[in-house]
Amino acid sequence: MNNFYIGLITTIVIIGLLEVLRFLEKRLIGALTLVGIAFIYIGFSWKDIPSLIFSIIGVAVFLLLAYFGYKNNFTLIIIGLLLHGLWDLTFPLFSSIVPEGYDIFCLTIDFILAFYFYLRVESQKPQRVDL
Repeated sequence: MNNFYIGLITTIVIIGLLEVLRFLEKRLIGALTLVGIAFIYIGFSWKDIPSLIFSIIGVAVFLLLAYFGYKNNFTLIIIGLLLHGLWDLTFPLFSSIVPEGYDIFCLTIDFILAFYFYLRVESQKPQRVDL
């Protein structure tokens, strides 16, 4: 349960910084976050070739979601964060190299950030006014 609380505290700090530093473009931060969290698994997998190949494929998928989410539709980044949470849960089934508890820690961050970005970016869309 400590991993959940550490993830929760980490996410609160990230969101706090994003709220204080309002000049940061949340679409860009969301895209960079999605790519960054995907690359973490490359570091875990460096010495295990099957895990490394699986991680590289994952990075490619998350990189595409981040790019097209940033350029075209931010919803893809939110979906990417949710999918990365599922990745955190399934990766240990294919590899034993991830530190114990990392799945819950990262899943917590992924899901809460997805929810945060959904609320913040959706609320920043211009409202359509019908006359």
